[in-house]
Amino acid sequence: MSVSVWADISLIWLLSLALISILPFAVLFFFMIKGMRRVNELARQYLSIAGDKVEMVADKTDEICAKIANPVIKTHSTAARVRGMTQAILRRND
Repeated sequence: MSVSVWADISLIWLLSLALISILPFAVLFFFMIKGMRRVNELARQYLSIAGDKVEMVADKTDEICAKIANPVIKTHSTAARVRGMTQAILRRND
């Protein structure tokens, strides 16, 4: 056998060793990608539900804040109106 035949055989041997050492990583990456696709599907499904719940909570929060703040705002606006009317009446008498 000549040297070129042995070079070809050694090249094939080294390539097969490289393939065997890379194969577990390829399988691992394949299943990681499949898992990430599944997680993405689940995230889309459950995040839409969570978004609806968050929107509902935000609406209720706005409603409750309006119920709490409206009496305070009305009281302040009434007090300001009375104060303005009182000042207007007192200025006319001067």
